[in-house]
Amino acid sequence: MMRTTTLLNRFEPWFIVGAATVYVIRRLIEEINRYNNLIDSALNNRVPSATIWRNLATYNHTLNNNTPLVAGICLFLVAWYVFHNLAFPRLQERIDDRQGWLYGGAAVLLLLASALVYHYLKLHIRYQENNAEKIIGLKVYSLYRKRTVLADAIGLGIVLGTYELAYQYYQFLYRRIAQETTIHFQLVSYLLLGGVGLFVITFALNGYVPPTLWRGGFRDVLLVLGLVIQIMLLQGYMYRHILPMLKTPRPSEKAFWNAVVDYLLLACLPTMLLWAAASNFQHTNRDPIITFTGIVLVASTSIACLRWLLTKEKTVLQTQVSVGAAELASLRAQINPHFLFNALNSLYATALKEKGEKTADGIQKLGDMMRFMLQDNNRDRIPLDKEIEYLHNYIELQRMRIDESHDIEIRVNIQEPGRAIYLAPMMLTPFVENAFKHGISLRHKSWIYITLTLDDTRLYFKVHNSRHTKPVEGTDRHDPEEDQSGVGLANVRKRLELIYPGRHQLDSQQSEQDYFVSLTLVYW
Repeated sequence: MMRTTTLLNRFEPWFIVGAATVYVIRRLIEEINRYNNLIDSALNNRVPSATIWRNLATYNHTLNNNTPLVAGICLFLVAWYVFHNLAFPRLQERIDDRQGWLYGGAAVLLLLASALVYHYLKLHIRYQENNAEKIIGLKVYSLYRKRTVLADAIGLGIVLGTYELAYQYYQFLYRRIAQETTIHFQLVSYLLLGGVGLFVITFALNGYVPPTLWRGGFRDVLLVLGLVIQIMLLQGYMYRHILPMLKTPRPSEKAFWNAVVDYLLLACLPTMLLWAAASNFQHTNRDPIITFTGIVLVASTSIACLRWLLTKEKTVLQTQVSVGAAELASLRAQINPHFLFNALNSLYATALKEKGEKTADGIQKLGDMMRFMLQDNNRDRIPLDKEIEYLHNYIELQRMRIDESHDIEIRVNIQEPGRAIYLAPMMLTPFVENAFKHGISLRHKSWIYITLTLDDTRLYFKVHNSRHTKPVEGTDRHDPEEDQSGVGLANVRKRLELIYPGRHQLDSQQSEQDYFVSLTLVYW
């Protein structure tokens, strides 16, 4: 991610300068062609050449056309560099950064100098016509006015601000998309950069900036962009300074109302300046100022409140995830000793009955189970065959403590997965453990039926067992967990809700004689 950002920062100035150079060269060529066409057209209309050259006596093409265009563009590029690389980064980090404001002031002066140099030196040529609209010569004129310089400086500032706003939005997308996946980020970043680059190159090759910026369609574009910039800045002010006060139990009334007044001033004054620039500081119609101010207030307030609500919802979700993760870790910590005690109890019962191969085999299976708990149980997902292996070991350990000839029947039908399937650990064994704990009696008929089947996307697990609610003589009486309520089933229910929300179905039925549980799990 840093590598791509570094490359962008390295080549961005060269790209901007290159595009500006292409635009300047094209405009210089177009202007000299236009200059020659005006002279040829005047000569074709039988205007004496002496009259033409007398009309152009005050005009120097290099000084009055080439120099203002090149100098104006160069000063604008310097203003862009100072604002983009020196002023804005400092002010973004600290709004009260003195050096940042100094750089910002320097950028404003450079924009004024750019507009001043262009309009002060630039001379325009047009046809001179009589009352019959016949060409009688050429006329040299200037558009230099103080108000025109100020208006165009504001327009250049809007262009610069729009670029900065687009750049910051790209950086925002860069950071957000990079958090998801690098592949997706590269695709979207290439589309964004390609689109912006194509627009800049197209404008450099075909675009045209009018003699004064606030003319025709360019005027409307600058108005819209100016309002957008103002809305984005104001919503940021409200989001950071006003809305947090509303959340404070006892906000300072003076500070709150000062912030509101500042907000209203920031909405009104720039709008007035924007409309003054659009009207070249001449129109007295104030209706657009009221309309634009209303649009800015409504839009900025709506965006700030929406951001606040989304941020609040995100905070709640993050809190829920953190709580869920902590709870899940706690549940896992409870599961490990729970099953370990069951296994040790089985070995204890076996050791009381006999000594020999079964005990050794049980110890080996217990070692496999402990290895599973230490190595695999702490993972978020494990292969299903690991869970099945643990389940088989658990069932075999339970078989060792009972004698199935005493009217006890245990049936196990487990389908082995034909491909790699992953699920959260310890999702199946708690149901089997519950069946052995409450379904086996040495005095009464007992049974446990365990079934596991799979299809392309789902796992089906069923456990059906006899039910003996009262302690009886035999193994149950010596169970160290006899007085415990058992956390296994409660834990697995909570873990299913946390890990597989909307992707599982857990049903159970019970009577005085039997208990049945069915789990359907979407594992894809």
